[in-house]
Amino acid sequence: MSVKGAFRIFRFPNLLMVAVTMYLMRWSIIKPLLGVYGIDLRVSELAFLGLVLSTVLITAAGYVINDYHDVRADQVNKPNKLVIGVHLSRRAAMLLHWILNFFGVTIGAAFAVLYHVPWMILIFAGAPLLLWYYSVRLKHILLAGNLAVSLLTGTVPLLVILFEYPLLARDFHNNTVFYPQGLHAILIWVCVFAFFAFMINLIREIVKDAQDVVGDMEMDSKTLPISYGIRKTKKIIVGLAVFTALVLGFFYLSYLRDAISLTYYGVALLLPFIYLVIRVLKSKDSKDYEFISRLVKIIMMLGLLYAPLVHWLIKHYLTK
Repeated sequence: MSVKGAFRIFRFPNLLMVAVTMYLMRWSIIKPLLGVYGIDLRVSELAFLGLVLSTVLITAAGYVINDYHDVRADQVNKPNKLVIGVHLSRRAAMLLHWILNFFGVTIGAAFAVLYHVPWMILIFAGAPLLLWYYSVRLKHILLAGNLAVSLLTGTVPLLVILFEYPLLARDFHNNTVFYPQGLHAILIWVCVFAFFAFMINLIREIVKDAQDVVGDMEMDSKTLPISYGIRKTKKIIVGLAVFTALVLGFFYLSYLRDAISLTYYGVALLLPFIYLVIRVLKSKDSKDYEFISRLVKIIMMLGLLYAPLVHWLIKHYLTK
């Protein structure tokens, strides 16, 4: 397989985003908030690297199996970007899918056993199954595929705290200053980022459906644009964007209210959301939705970049 083919099938920018998201949650949210109470992370850096690697491998396997089952639709929607059948045979793609999943699940399961969180094995084993079922069936069912992928995307920030939470609760349950209110505050912060990741990915999945209508009709997929038309799909995208922006604004009013966060929310998130709504309402063809999809990815990145600012705010206002 060529470098160009590998870059397309693995979506390296997306895999990088997964890894960056996890490290931002660890280093910019959880670690500094624990530092306020004089507590350090329970999971070692080496073990956390294993967790990130496991997540990235399972995600990459999901991309491979999705492209494997999407060849027919991609021949219509993006014939110039086909990988399977051009750069990689179908048999090799399936083998690659199994290898990536094997190592991803094995590393994740070992991590769960090492840190005495055995129930997390269900997540590592369940994610590949959900990604496979998504590529075979769910993506062709109205909203089911969109919700499944968005749920997995929202789980990425949560993975970081799901391992730390039981360990912190076990080791510091007698620390009345930290437990439970401090631990719950950390969980709330991570959940907000998880909510943002879920919603922004759901918006992007629906936008991609609007972009790929022709190929999806070829596959007999029951996506929102096919089932209810582009006009109603636009209204749903706009509604989701407005809802997400309002929830983030509510979080600011409830927990922050500092001028720096307000400025960031207004300039880096609210204005792009407004621009997104305008572009959606004006969209007419596949090229418009391709641009909107890129815009949504930029908004996702801007939302994640608030995490380093949180770290700075904690360092300058809460640890003095």
